[in-house]
Amino acid sequence: MIPILSRAHTSSEAANELVREPDLPAASTSDPHLLEWMGRAFGDAVERAKYQALGLGGTHLEDLIQALPAAIYTTDADGRITFFNNAAAELWGCRPELGTSEFCGSWKLYWPDGSSMPHGQCPMALALKERREVRGMEAVAERPDGTRVHFVPYPTPLYDDAGVLVGAVNMLIDISDRKRADMHGQRLASIVESSDDAIVSKDLDGTITSWNRGAERLFGYKAEEIIGKSVTILIPSDRLDEEPQIIERVRRGERIDHYDTVRRRKDGSLIDISLTVSPIRDADGRIIGASKISRDITERKRAHEQQNLLVNEMKHRIKNSLATIQAIATQTLNQHPKERDAFIARVHALDNAHDLLTSATWQTASLEALVIIGRYVARDLP
Repeated sequence: MIPILSRAHTSSEAANELVREPDLPAASTSDPHLLEWMGRAFGDAVERAKYQALGLGGTHLEDLIQALPAAIYTTDADGRITFFNNAAAELWGCRPELGTSEFCGSWKLYWPDGSSMPHGQCPMALALKERREVRGMEAVAERPDGTRVHFVPYPTPLYDDAGVLVGAVNMLIDISDRKRADMHGQRLASIVESSDDAIVSKDLDGTITSWNRGAERLFGYKAEEIIGKSVTILIPSDRLDEEPQIIERVRRGERIDHYDTVRRRKDGSLIDISLTVSPIRDADGRIIGASKISRDITERKRAHEQQNLLVNEMKHRIKNSLATIQAIATQTLNQHPKERDAFIARVHALDNAHDLLTSATWQTASLEALVIIGRYVARDLP
């Protein structure tokens, strides 16, 4: 049952009282204080309506509350549930027994940290016991199927004209989606913050908006030193033309993968990095900035240069050795031209195969090219 009104209030007037906004700042769906605003608005409407008893109200008022998307229910002064709308039953996952179930219709309740919350300690029970509105609390309802719903309650005591407590009304706001988004955001933030790579975000004007610890280690700037400054502070003067090109590609929604470049540290030293840039979009899909992941490739480049040095030195020594072998064979087989030419052809083939392998730093060689070399050697064999 829903409360009836004192004095001359009719059911339609009550409906107007419930939906009429109190004198509060305008709120929108993007307002971070929307839930608080809704709770205050609902509580003020109930106070203005001045309910005096917990009997059956007007049909129109009951239809109005049943149609509301917010979960709403009432109790008597002892906490026994006297009315709940369909949204409340959907949030709880069950339909409590009127006049028997107490304080909250959920199957089980938990505190936000996961510990069990007895129904007698829930916000509605607190509002009735302490005879005050309860705000700023969160709770978790577990449905009979095991799923859990995070919600914000807005319990408000109800009094008759004589000031006697006659019950309470509560509105429950499902914040499960927000909680999941918060958890996802916290997980991503933790990954970004603990990454060894420098992860930086900037807006489309090139102003730095976030800076992780990896960026602090790589570039030497603390977050408070560099957030709000232009990203060009990290770019050497001879590479400043890279930034407009990067921003233009980001505006087109392009992703830049593993772009090797050079950046400047706080101390002025230069560092080789591999840069990956991705567009950042808002909730409407509009590109509002870019994230940059910078990886120090100094050691990789140094190792690559060392490898090239060793390969070139080895190549030089092997060619010298093959040249010596060819000279010895020429002198030794001077009286046997056919055998000499065949042997020298093999030496040349070996030299060509070596060039083919070392030209790609021993990593790849065309099988077709090796077969051609083999056929060339076989053709010249006796």
